[in-house]
Amino acid sequence: MSYRLSKDALTHAVRHLTRFGDTDVFPHLPELIFLRDCEADILKELEALDLDSYGPGSAVEALAPKSRFGFRIVHQIPLLDTILLLAAVVEIGELIEKRRPPVENLEAFSYRFSLDGKGGLFRSDRTYKDWLHSQLAYVQGNLKIKQIIATDVSDFYARINFHRLENLLDEVALAHGSARYIKKHIKVIRARQSFGLPVGGSAARLLAELALADTDKALGHEGRLATRFVDDFRIFLRSNEDPYDVLAMLAEQLGINEGLSLNVAKTVVSSRADFIARLKHIVTDISDEAEGAALESLTADLYFDDQPDEAELEKLKKMNLLGFLQEEVGKDAFDMGRIKVIFRALKLARPMEAVEYLIKNLSELVVFAKEVTLLMQALEGENAGCFNTLGEEITKAILSPPASSIQMIRTWLLELFVRGTVPIEVSMLKRLEGLSSPSDRRQLHLIRGRCADTNFFRKNKASFDQLSSLEQPCFIWGASCFAKDEYEAWLKAIKPKFSIPLGHLFLKWAEQQREQLISKLNSSRDDHPE
Repeated sequence: MSYRLSKDALTHAVRHLTRFGDTDVFPHLPELIFLRDCEADILKELEALDLDSYGPGSAVEALAPKSRFGFRIVHQIPLLDTILLLAAVVEIGELIEKRRPPVENLEAFSYRFSLDGKGGLFRSDRTYKDWLHSQLAYVQGNLKIKQIIATDVSDFYARINFHRLENLLDEVALAHGSARYIKKHIKVIRARQSFGLPVGGSAARLLAELALADTDKALGHEGRLATRFVDDFRIFLRSNEDPYDVLAMLAEQLGINEGLSLNVAKTVVSSRADFIARLKHIVTDISDEAEGAALESLTADLYFDDQPDEAELEKLKKMNLLGFLQEEVGKDAFDMGRIKVIFRALKLARPMEAVEYLIKNLSELVVFAKEVTLLMQALEGENAGCFNTLGEEITKAILSPPASSIQMIRTWLLELFVRGTVPIEVSMLKRLEGLSSPSDRRQLHLIRGRCADTNFFRKNKASFDQLSSLEQPCFIWGASCFAKDEYEAWLKAIKPKFSIPLGHLFLKWAEQQREQLISKLNSSRDDHPE
């Protein structure tokens, strides 16, 4: 048995990745630049790849902060496996979509599959912002609604039952080669568990929607007025409906059929008036309505690729964004979503005073390492060298809690050195040599390349085949600090050891781009917010 992906599915996957990136939690894979530069050759090679005989590799699995004292496990998949998994999901995307309630309805609001030919996989009018406005319009237009239940699923992605997902894939795409590959791939990634989807990528988003398709239908069959965005449910109750009865029905459906449970701590029953008031506050965001109107445009979902217009941008520049941030970060239970919106507003407005604020408060802000890194890069782009004195402090932060305990924070702080936003001296680099996780080693290879640490690469180049598959592309990237002749000779020597699909194509590209490889790391590949 053999199965090959269609050129159409592969093209959509490749263009999605080069437009939106491979993940919304890790720094994007630097190899996405290779994907953009060599699209035609990559597609040609992958069209011929037999997925039934190809064995996907493992993913980077790391701890990431979710709230002040909450955490989650997130994943980053190597480039080749990311392309193949996403293309396989695209291949059966229409079949998954048919399993869900009609797109015209409000029930299953999020991530409605729709290809735009430019890399978009989901409808652009079904963002989180659109969901908030749709709820507000729905409740205001239906006077029979008296109460609203807000609840979500506990650890949704991490608790999706793999065997249940296998059955669902068989139901929507029985004997389909893409379904076979998806099951094989997830089984490898989640080898030690019988549950969970890889967190952070687009393929998992559509599979997660499939996992709740039967629950959407069950609510409809019970006559419940409901809407859902990923695992967030809103159930609208009439005067004769009891919240306890409705929650019991939903908990039973999720528990017995899906192996999932409701998050008791986030379950709230509100009156009509309170729900409308809270929604109005959310959609006008942090401050009064005049200021909130500018920030509202920033709550668009990851796949709604818009930017505020000039008038909105001017409003942002006049707002006390740093004051908003300080207020939110100072709360005992901060709102991660709201803080991310403020950081994105700061990244767009780029106020000069943000440079001093970040330098002064870096140790208190490291838990928001991704947002801090992207903001620092944006500010450094307009004020070259403004963070040149931070190398020592960043190094200390990487080696101290919380970064020393939380991989995701550490990875993003290292990214400041990878992109050259903060210069690093060789003495600082030596202090980081003890970092040993795959993510750390990948980052260190790129940093050593930026530092032109030819001694390190010369010492270790003979052991290339002993590096993990996750590290090898970044070692090749970093080793571009070699002189031209030495680099070309070494690439020729490792060619037999790097014979994975796309491997030889990557080596050819690296040889051609040797002089530009390090400078290519400067460009932001993380323009799209969560």
